[in-house]
Amino acid sequence: MEQGRDIGKTASRYIRHAVWLLCALSLAVLLAMRLRSDLLLLDGLVWSAMFNLVCCLVYGYAWKAVARRSPQALPKFFLAFSALRLMAAAAVVLVMCVVMRDDITRLKWSAVLFMAFYLATLLYDAVFFAKVSKKGIQ
Repeated sequence: MEQGRDIGKTASRYIRHAVWLLCALSLAVLLAMRLRSDLLLLDGLVWSAMFNLVCCLVYGYAWKAVARRSPQALPKFFLAFSALRLMAAAAVVLVMCVVMRDDITRLKWSAVLFMAFYLATLLYDAVFFAKVSKKGIQ
């Protein structure tokens, strides 16, 4: 029972920190937009923040379910979820290309911003769960 509570707390902490990371990145982009007095990055910010928020929420809840039911399957889960997130990111970028095909500059900056958010959350996931795996669930 104690192990299940620890798993729930860890998943909650992961989601909370991921949301803080996304908020900090979003605020940094908003500040850059304000300093430049330009809304060029707004589309990319919306696409990036929403995609990564959904991914982090799904990842946190899925990790909690796998960790509770079969902790020995966690390495496979990490690999499978990373592959799924990569395919979903590629699909989102493809949709962005179709939606913003008339404005190449906006599309280019949106894709760069999307990649920055994606890499930041990927790094966060790797560091967070490496620490969790090393220490054990707390």
